[in-house]
Amino acid sequence: MMKKIRVEYYKNKCIGNGSCAAIAPDYYKLVENKAVLKNSNNTDKDVYVIERNCNKNTAKSLIEAGRACPVNAIRVIDLETNKDIVNINIREDGVKEVKAGYDDSKEFVLDSAGYFLIRLDRNNGNIEVAFCNEKNKIILKVTGKNPTEIYKTILNKEKLGITRDHAAYLGKELQKAYLALKYNLKYVQDKELDLNNKLK
Repeated sequence: MMKKIRVEYYKNKCIGNGSCAAIAPDYYKLVENKAVLKNSNNTDKDVYVIERNCNKNTAKSLIEAGRACPVNAIRVIDLETNKDIVNINIREDGVKEVKAGYDDSKEFVLDSAGYFLIRLDRNNGNIEVAFCNEKNKIILKVTGKNPTEIYKTILNKEKLGITRDHAAYLGKELQKAYLALKYNLKYVQDKELDLNNKLK
């Protein structure tokens, strides 16, 4: 069964993630860190459009490419119903708004799995992370250059069973350590970075 769809690609929004090209390479490609919608018409500034009668598989890949875009740069419209299949507008109707608040002295709960020790190896440009499952007993050491590779290794590869709060804490501390390493700042675990406190 054929499906008539319209794809609108908003190039100015594109950040070059490349998901669209990976999912629908017959229709998208990356050129100089921007996606290109192949064989499209430029209708309005940075908006590129194609309209196609698609079979099920083609329609599916174009829709999935639109849904995979992390910055809502791809709109897909069903031309038979004139309704969006993939919408680029962020909806806020019925949104719950919450004012953030946290009192460490009252709400902090120690993770029973253990705790992290984080330090910098400035000579080699590394962040070193140790995990202790009891006082002063290290069971895991991970060394890396950036926060993502370290926490992905700890959480996904080593599957360290820590709480969500502890995982968030780890991400925060790793980012602080990374910035301290990059900008030659003093790093002390559990203390805020002083952006004016550069090491000599």
